[in-house]
Amino acid sequence: MAPSSSGPLSQGDPLEDVLVACLENKGTLSPNYRQNFERVVTDWIGFCERRDVETIGAVTDRTMAGYASYLARRIEAGKSNDVDGGITETTAWTYYDYVSAFLSWAVKWGYIADNPAEKAQARDSMPDRPSSGEYDRQFWQPEQRQAILEYVQQRAASAYQDPVAPKPILHKRLRDRALVAMIAFSGVRGGEVLKDPADSRRTGLQWSDVDLEEGVCWILGKNQNREPAQLPGQVVAPLERWRGAYDPPSDAWPVFPSMHVPTLSRRIRTALGADERDQLVAQHHHWEIALEYGVTPPAITTEGGRSVLKRLSRQAAVPGLALEDGEYLTLHGGRRGVGELLYREVSHEQAQRTLRHADPQTTSEMYSHIETSELAEDNTAVFENE
Repeated sequence: MAPSSSGPLSQGDPLEDVLVACLENKGTLSPNYRQNFERVVTDWIGFCERRDVETIGAVTDRTMAGYASYLARRIEAGKSNDVDGGITETTAWTYYDYVSAFLSWAVKWGYIADNPAEKAQARDSMPDRPSSGEYDRQFWQPEQRQAILEYVQQRAASAYQDPVAPKPILHKRLRDRALVAMIAFSGVRGGEVLKDPADSRRTGLQWSDVDLEEGVCWILGKNQNREPAQLPGQVVAPLERWRGAYDPPSDAWPVFPSMHVPTLSRRIRTALGADERDQLVAQHHHWEIALEYGVTPPAITTEGGRSVLKRLSRQAAVPGLALEDGEYLTLHGGRRGVGELLYREVSHEQAQRTLRHADPQTTSEMYSHIETSELAEDNTAVFENE
């Protein structure tokens, strides 16, 4: 169905049909976003149909006020240990925003004249929107970045001490050091350089995507387009050391390969056959066999990357984390930490360009706590003489 912004409004269209048209039109959505968007809007359509609201034109601000009240009740349920199905304020607003985005699309394509989710009566029925929470979210702080980088550097160096560690151990330590440096300094998202099992296009960064001389790598950005990401010297050096030891048989091999033995075993069996695999693994490590016979490993998954950082955070005793409660340096915390330092020490524009935010407002909102803190310092000075 191809919606049109011209001609009479199609207010009699069933909600399900409008959702199908919306999803077809939004073909560039990331698989994760699309899945969540479709699930939430489908649930909302069910809410509407239980109230005899079955067409797009029948949705009013009263409908949305009722939906807001429904979400508020689920928030209250979430505060009870005896009730299932509860949600947080943040989740409630995420759901409401998905539905509002759907209705805004319907306005754009002429299904309805305006968005009832944006009417004051509807929004006033929602609880207060939580603050952006960016200040409460993790940002790798300089001392944390230094702690984990020093640890992975020492760990890699110790593998070269006499006696030199076996190749699988040496390679894993060099790989981990390069991965930490990538997350700590480049500003990339984990899903842009690691494999995302939920998105078939995100198979992990390959060496063919990397230009170490120019200090750049090409990634699939959040906008679903290939775009360049900067690689400062602090990333290039560990990558060069890693590639020199790794010596991948092909540039199509991942920069951050999985060395998970069961995964490698399945790949080797597929490539060489079960019998030959069994003969080889009797004398050699799976990783050595993959390199020797050119059996391409998959990239580390985003979940695997999180596992690596959990382990390294604990081993490095990274300060400022409740390690006993399982807290660790996260993939996205590294990205935020890059932006925060650039925002403070260089400029808003530098942070925006490095993080590849299309809208400067996104950068401003992410680091609003810095502006607020600086404002407080300025105002303190103003009132000092009173």
